[in-house]
Amino acid sequence: MEFNLFGKAVRIQTSKLNQETQRAQAWGDEVVSATSGFYNNISAKIATEIAKVNFQHVKYKKVDGGSDTLASMDGSDIDELLNWKPKGYENTTAFWQAVTKKLLTTRKVYIKIVDDKQGNLVDLKLLESGDEANTNETINLVSPFFINENTSILDATLSGIATKLQQGRMRGVLKVNAIVDAENDEFKQTALKTINAMQSVSTYNGLGVMDDKSEVLEFKNSYSVLNDEEIKLIKQELLSSYFMSEKILSGEPSQEEQIYFYNSTIIPILAQLEKELSYKLISQSRRRKTQGNRYYERIIIDNQLFKFASLKDLIELYHENTQAPFLSVNEWKALAGLEPSEGGDVYLTNANARLVEKYSDLLITKEDETKDESKTTDEPDVE
Repeated sequence: MEFNLFGKAVRIQTSKLNQETQRAQAWGDEVVSATSGFYNNISAKIATEIAKVNFQHVKYKKVDGGSDTLASMDGSDIDELLNWKPKGYENTTAFWQAVTKKLLTTRKVYIKIVDDKQGNLVDLKLLESGDEANTNETINLVSPFFINENTSILDATLSGIATKLQQGRMRGVLKVNAIVDAENDEFKQTALKTINAMQSVSTYNGLGVMDDKSEVLEFKNSYSVLNDEEIKLIKQELLSSYFMSEKILSGEPSQEEQIYFYNSTIIPILAQLEKELSYKLISQSRRRKTQGNRYYERIIIDNQLFKFASLKDLIELYHENTQAPFLSVNEWKALAGLEPSEGGDVYLTNANARLVEKYSDLLITKEDETKDESKTTDEPDVE
């Protein structure tokens, strides 16, 4: 039996999806509610994570033999534009949410840079699908959520859901007064014609017709309710498409689940934004780290350890780094999302740490222990 409800679902991938509401209009109400509603939660989560980041306009100072230090340029025209101006929306958060949601459903997203006659940055405008874009003068973002030029992850997922829902969805059987010949194509065609005729007649007033030698036996009386397995399938397919667990949406993810989601879904967008914004909003002379240029500028996005690790984890890592330091102070600050500072290219350690060439040097004899204890009594260690 052909179920047109799910047959149409396969064709969603050729633009049947409403780009504004994200509702699959060709599906039945129950499937639309389960799929579109759940997808809206996923897209809202991704858009919120992107929209809440802070774009930092910074100036680096080159340091010979050490980490380049940086100073924040809060209050610059770039900072004002990226973090404060509404850019045609209610506020800047709504703008970046719109950009992210567009990346989920459109392969290429263009943002027009608006400046005044003096070349000062004035505004950003998110271009719609029909707007003309000069890619040399726009911020060009390529969605990481597309399999190829025309098929998004969502399209492919909806197609997969439709196929899996259609498989095994046998609602009943048509009982006929004849021997079932599964090998005979003529028998199959006759059975299909009978079913199609019954469906065709029933479209008028809901009543079908068949001869008194046939009978329809239903396996399930309710045609309008998705069962638990089907709902679970929809959730699983949509979540896995965006590298998410359901706990991400409920706010109860493990550290591993959170890191996997950020690394696979969020950071690819942030990394692209960092590069494209720096390239298009900062002039070449200010951006490039060239010889004779003491300073250079960048736009960076805070996505450091504080995104994943708890305060307890950071304190433990900091403590371990003072016992056997492998990070300089500036390297540690950068890892924690803080700004490197002048004089920070040093390793901070406690007074008890010592340099050894091989593990055997760590072996301490009883005589050494006695000497160490007496020394500790006379001259307490300073931490």
